[in-house]
Amino acid sequence: MTVQHRSRGAVMALAPLRVSLAGGGTDLPSYHLGRGGRVLSLAIDRYVCVNTFERSFDGSITTRFDTVGVAHEREAVDHPIMQVALSRLGRKAALQVASHADAPSGSGLGSSGAFSVALLHALGDGATDDASLNRLAVLASDLEMVDLQRSVGRHDHYMAAFGGLRDLRIAADGTIEPVALPVSPAVRAFVRDRLLLLFVGGTRDASAALSVQDDRTRSGDRNVIGALDTIHELAHEAAQLLEAGEVDGIGMLLDRHWQHKRKLSSRVSSMAIDELYATARAAGASGGKLLGAGGGGFLLLCTQDEGGSAAVRGRMTAVGARELPFALDSEGVRSTRIAFT
Repeated sequence: MTVQHRSRGAVMALAPLRVSLAGGGTDLPSYHLGRGGRVLSLAIDRYVCVNTFERSFDGSITTRFDTVGVAHEREAVDHPIMQVALSRLGRKAALQVASHADAPSGSGLGSSGAFSVALLHALGDGATDDASLNRLAVLASDLEMVDLQRSVGRHDHYMAAFGGLRDLRIAADGTIEPVALPVSPAVRAFVRDRLLLLFVGGTRDASAALSVQDDRTRSGDRNVIGALDTIHELAHEAAQLLEAGEVDGIGMLLDRHWQHKRKLSSRVSSMAIDELYATARAAGASGGKLLGAGGGGFLLLCTQDEGGSAAVRGRMTAVGARELPFALDSEGVRSTRIAFT
């Protein structure tokens, strides 16, 4: 699968990070192939930004990520996703790329997927019709799942491409239908006023964290598959609640989800994370869960009402958790381009 090149120029592309509400883990092929899967997720107004400048004085490829790298051939680029993206696109030289992000990589918000989507969007034709976004999400996820053989799914890439509140319905053959759920005033207020993102420390490689779940699923581990079956059903329940505007049930659903997610791998939680979650519940959170593969990063909490947010926020801040305020992103990936000859 390829991406059509746009004319040379300078591009800034933004792709949103995401918060998964239910179903995470069912997007791995080890589970959904032959069964199907489902993930309910929302894109947030926190982003990965990729800037591309499609010229360089000496024809080199320069990257400015956490560190600066200069390579005179594609194979020497010291960033796995960047290297396979350039290979897929047939790009060999004369390119400068920099990235910026609203949250640390490996913190559970889908940053590597957002990076892949933003990079390919910046280097591609910039189309944002549904068919183009679907191709973009598949190609971005193929960089990790096929080229780099990482134990991840396509959830992050679809959310970064499409944005909004999405019910990702995964067929037994792996194809995904990213159904947009209506965002009522009640749902928008719920996201704004009653969902909190707290950074509890630590980052991890999602593929490494998910590899245990992946291996146990492939081996037919009944405990893991049973937990994923329940998580799959919880995504269905969460979609029904949000479509009906019954947001008061989301907190308890998140708690149920977390209890089953903890069964997937010993890497999902830790004593320190369990203690932080207990502290949040004691302060008035109705439920929550660690985002992404687990092991650290961001804890999503839901409060019983708008007034309860201050108490939970204050208690979590007191124990050292740092909040990342957010709202819903409705656009998905987008870019601004200045063309030159």
